[in-house]
Amino acid sequence: IFCAAQALSRVATGVLSDICMQQYNWARPYFLIPASLATVIAHMVLASATHEFPFVIGVTLTGIAFGMVWPLVVLIVEELFGTKHMGANYMFYDGFDSAIGTLIISKFIAEDVYERHIEKGSDETTCYGQGCFRTTHLAVAALSGMCILTSILLLRTKLAKMVYYDGKNKKTSAKHPPYNKRIV
Repeated sequence: IFCAAQALSRVATGVLSDICMQQYNWARPYFLIPASLATVIAHMVLASATHEFPFVIGVTLTGIAFGMVWPLVVLIVEELFGTKHMGANYMFYDGFDSAIGTLIISKFIAEDVYERHIEKGSDETTCYGQGCFRTTHLAVAALSGMCILTSILLLRTKLAKMVYYDGKNKKTSAKHPPYNKRIV
């Protein structure tokens, strides 16, 4: 379910963001806001899921959100910084944050929450029940809420205004990055 949802979402997001940029002059980072909102909703559903159906909904929404983000990141990095150092710039946004986020969320938060919910004094190493990952899902939902705020802030930066708007606050299409810079 996750794979199918994210695959369809990747295609739909790429097409919709292109259409919205060309026809309505919407800046592409606006699409990060619904992607982050979908992640918040998905992890709130997963945090409270006690039956199969909400779990399926949460996994599907997570796939949709995941599929929305990664094509957008590639396109936004290219639009903001150009193609000269695309690999290095993209890996800063994808490789660096994925590695650090995976380490912090998977190793420290999820593992700690899981181990705290294993019955004390038993030989069990398996956690049973809703509490095993609830706090982890809530933490991811909170981080995704922060993504909504940072997406809004991105649209207010000088660089984004140079790329997505002309000098008169009139939206333009992002066909010409202001410069080819390496950010790392």
